[in-house]
Amino acid sequence: MNHLSLTQEFLLCTLSEKGKYSSMDMTKGVCLVAGCVLELLMDGVVCMEGKKIFTVAPLLKEKDYLRTVYERIRQKGPVKVESVVEYFSFQFSEKNLYALIGDIGDTLAAAGCAKKEEGGLLRKIFVYIPNAQAKDHVIQKIRAELLEDGALSEDIVALTALLQKSGDLPRYFSAYEKKDLKARLREIKNSSENQLVNKMIEYIENLFAMIVIAAT
Repeated sequence: MNHLSLTQEFLLCTLSEKGKYSSMDMTKGVCLVAGCVLELLMDGVVCMEGKKIFTVAPLLKEKDYLRTVYERIRQKGPVKVESVVEYFSFQFSEKNLYALIGDIGDTLAAAGCAKKEEGGLLRKIFVYIPNAQAKDHVIQKIRAELLEDGALSEDIVALTALLQKSGDLPRYFSAYEKKDLKARLREIKNSSENQLVNKMIEYIENLFAMIVIAAT
């Protein structure tokens, strides 16, 4: 099994069996873009000061699937995290989000972790059907770290936080395990070692709060 990055694993775990995101669910798209920003931050190619981010180094060659997000930050930076997320997630046509999903999805297909197929009724789009074995490999890795004692890796902390925010994490745990899961999530939130991840989750929550206010 090829090693997958944060955003590759997040997309693999959140795509439906039909290989796409529901147009009625904005949360997954927001979390995917936030994951892209977080991955760029962890790679050290963008930097955050206060509430704004900007590029500080060239994009890594193997991370070309993040280029659209990287270029948005490079061209507009310093720019608020919320503005980057909004650009990809809250456009009426969703073309920017579909393009990003395609960039990441193509890498999953190339790695044998998803099957690329044509989809869409009104317009042609590509969908990415998750490979069940590849998806289970990621889930078992998450479960192994969350349900056992010991330090959590940075990637698992970030992936766990994003899956929790997107609403996908609980469905991979039994009712019996959810008590231990809640304790682990509190540990992640309260740890000083996870400030970067928690800050990104805070930006996601603030963004949704602003959208709710604007809609009322």
